[in-house]
Amino acid sequence: MLAILVSLALLIVLTFRKINIVVVGIAAAAVMALLSGQPVVTAVTDTYMTGAAQFVRDNFLLFFFSVLFGKVMEETGAAASIAKFLAELLGEKFAILGVIFSGAVLVYGGVTTLVVVFSLYPIALSLFKKANLPRYLLPGAIAGGCFTFACANFPGTPNLVNVIPTTYLGTNTMAAPLVGVITGIAVMLMVCVYFLWEASRARARGDCFVEDEATTQSLVKAASMVRLPSPIIAILPIVLILILLNVFKQHVVVDMLGGILLCVVLFFRNVHGVLDMFSYSAENSAIAIINTAVVGGFGSVVQASQGFQKLLDFATSLENIPPLLAFGLMTTILAGACGSGSGGLGIALSAMADKYISLGLAPEILHRVGSAASVGLDSLPHNGAVITLLTICGQSHKESYKYIFFPTVVFTLAGMFLSIALGTVLYPIS
Repeated sequence: MLAILVSLALLIVLTFRKINIVVVGIAAAAVMALLSGQPVVTAVTDTYMTGAAQFVRDNFLLFFFSVLFGKVMEETGAAASIAKFLAELLGEKFAILGVIFSGAVLVYGGVTTLVVVFSLYPIALSLFKKANLPRYLLPGAIAGGCFTFACANFPGTPNLVNVIPTTYLGTNTMAAPLVGVITGIAVMLMVCVYFLWEASRARARGDCFVEDEATTQSLVKAASMVRLPSPIIAILPIVLILILLNVFKQHVVVDMLGGILLCVVLFFRNVHGVLDMFSYSAENSAIAIINTAVVGGFGSVVQASQGFQKLLDFATSLENIPPLLAFGLMTTILAGACGSGSGGLGIALSAMADKYISLGLAPEILHRVGSAASVGLDSLPHNGAVITLLTICGQSHKESYKYIFFPTVVFTLAGMFLSIALGTVLYPIS
C-alpha cells in the first residue's frame, strides 16, 4: 500500500508542477512497479500499455464525435444561440444565473466543456458588463454550470462520466434516475444560491466590471453575434441526441453522429471549413483521450500490485463504513489524484465494480454514485480544464479559483454524499 501512496503522491506533485501528463503517467507507473516488486519493464511495456490501449479502444470514437459535435455546434452558431438566449432570458438582475444555465444546458446535451467555454465566454462577458458584475466571478459561474450537476448528477446526458460506467456495469445512461434527479436539483440549487450571494456581496463591496483590451475584443465579438440561428431550432440537435440515447437506446456514438448530421442539415449555410473541423476534432480528441488513457494505464499497474488488492479488501471489509460510501470515497480520491474525472472513474470501475457488485450493490447505483464522485475532486487547481478556463477568462487562480472551488468541489462532494444516502435507502444491498 505504501507503493500506491508514493506513486499517487508522485503523480499529484508532478501534475501540479505542470509536467506533461504522458511523462507523469509513465514515471508514476514505473515507480509503482519498482516499489511493489513488479518487473518494471514488463509493467510499463505490457500492463501499462494494455490498460491505456484498452481505454482508447473503448472510448476514442466517443471522444472524437463528442468534440466534432461541439465544434459543429460552435461553428454554425447553434451553441452561441442557445447560450445567448438563456443568458438574456433571465436579464441583468439574474445575469449570473443565465451564465450558469447556459453552460449547463449545452454540457448536458453533449457539447464538450471547452467548446462551451469558448462559445459562452463572450456572451457571458457581455452580460456581466450590462449587470456591472466583477469579472473574477465569471470563471466560477461558467464552471458552476459546466463542471457540476449537468454532467455528473442528472441522468440521461451523453457526457463522458455518465457514459463510461455503462461499459463496466452494463447499465444505461438513465441509471438510478430518481437519485440523479434529486441530487442534480440539490447541487443546482446550491450553485445558484451561492452565486446570487456572491454577486450580492460584490455589489455591496462596490466591486464592478472592469474592462481591458482583451475583454474589449471579446465584447466586440459578442456584439457581432446578431445573425445567430433561432434558439428553438438550434437546440434540436441536442434534443435528437437525448432522444436517441435515452428513448431508442442507441449507442452514444450513433447518437452524437445523428446530432452532427442534423446540425449540418439545419444550418448548412453556416457550415464552412469542414476539413478544418474534422482536423480540429481529430487533434483535440486524440490529445484528450491520450491524456486520460495514460492515467488509466497507471491505474492498471496499480491494480496489478498485491497492495491494491489488500487495499480493496480492506475497504470492502470495513464494517463501520457502508460499501457504497467506500466506493464513492475511493472514486473521488482517484479522480482527484488523476486530475481527471473520467480517468479516475475508469480506474475505480475497472478495479472495484465486480467486487462491490459481489457484495450485493446494484450496478445502477454504482453508476450514479460513480458519476457523482468523479467530479468531486477533479477540479483541484492542477486540473487542465480549470487552468484553461481561467486562461480564457483572463483571471488568475488567486483572483478566481475560490469561486470555482465551492461549486465544483464543495457542492459536488455534497451531491456525492447525498447520492450515497439516497442510494443506500432506495437500492439496499441484496
